[in-house]
Amino acid sequence: MVVRRLTFILLFGLFSSNGFTQISQSCDCIVDTLGLENYLSMLSLNENQPLSFEVENASSTFAVLHGYIDGSTPSVVQSFISNYPNVTTLVFMQVPGSADDNANLIASQDLRNRGYKHYLPAVTAYSQDAFIASGGVDMFVGGLIRVVDVDAEVGVHSWSDGSNDATDFPVGHPYHLSYINYYVNMGFTQQEAEDFYYFTINAAPASGIHFMTETELNNYGTRTCTFASAPNYSLTQMGNTLMADLDNASYQWLDCNNGNSILVGETSQSITLSNNGSYAVIVSEMNCMDTSACFVVDNLSLAEKGTNEITIYPNPTGQVLHIDASHLTNKVNAVEVQNMLGQRMLDVSGNFKEMNVSGLPPGVYILQLQTQEERHSVRFVKE
Repeated sequence: MVVRRLTFILLFGLFSSNGFTQISQSCDCIVDTLGLENYLSMLSLNENQPLSFEVENASSTFAVLHGYIDGSTPSVVQSFISNYPNVTTLVFMQVPGSADDNANLIASQDLRNRGYKHYLPAVTAYSQDAFIASGGVDMFVGGLIRVVDVDAEVGVHSWSDGSNDATDFPVGHPYHLSYINYYVNMGFTQQEAEDFYYFTINAAPASGIHFMTETELNNYGTRTCTFASAPNYSLTQMGNTLMADLDNASYQWLDCNNGNSILVGETSQSITLSNNGSYAVIVSEMNCMDTSACFVVDNLSLAEKGTNEITIYPNPTGQVLHIDASHLTNKVNAVEVQNMLGQRMLDVSGNFKEMNVSGLPPGVYILQLQTQEERHSVRFVKE
């Protein structure tokens, strides 16, 4: 079994005289991960297999990495680069280390040459754990832009040749040079690489592991970016129209049901829909760009008949949601609550006029009332 503690990479820490630049918050820091949460829900990640690049389809802008680096990794990387030219962002989910240092160097250099953004989510950002450790950190620091969430898990430690740890050899020993040169190849200056390396080998033995603090992530160049402030907006629905509430920006609407494909000609602040489904928008303002989460629309039939058919209150709600649908009382045969990914979160039986939603996490949900003939949906917010 591969564990997070492998033999290649090292440990980061606070060092008072390093030369790394200030962390950026430029627009370049925005990662291209539209649909990541939904895609992750369909994957079974495995840290105990050789490294894999999971890509949803040919038009995807991100790939999900999981598994350990071994001798097969360079060819896997080459195949990935050739087959998915649209990918701009690599999402490191579970990459515990390297069993082949030379293969890691070759594969990481190929990724570096391609110019990907590297993104490490926080441990709690998604339903599946995210972390990098050991040689996985080496590969991660090869990204031209490296975005690390607050509370991300980055585990590092010294190396060992089986008999000696790195700290058993004096500064300047040839055994240290391959590691220092690796960091230089990944874009570090000579001084940055040396400061980084010599601190790491003293921070934890090969038999241990150290999880980097936020200060260490910044001071040793693991993170080059925090997320840039994207345009501040939200999407609202009125009948069969979706609208972004940010004025004087540029827009491009996307179809989340069809590989997040561009809806040609839909570049206005709002879009008029004729079909249920999921939609998103790219909003650009002052050279910054952001892509919204997919907005689920499945109540167009209700909008056509008048939004007063079903009334819910209070909205937002914290405990109990009251439902006024008297004209459907004897027709409804199923009631459920879904999240914005279409996942069932709550089934309701018996009297649905008062629904206890206190057990739902805060967020946006869709109340579904199913009759023999049709389905009625209303969106509500749980505080």
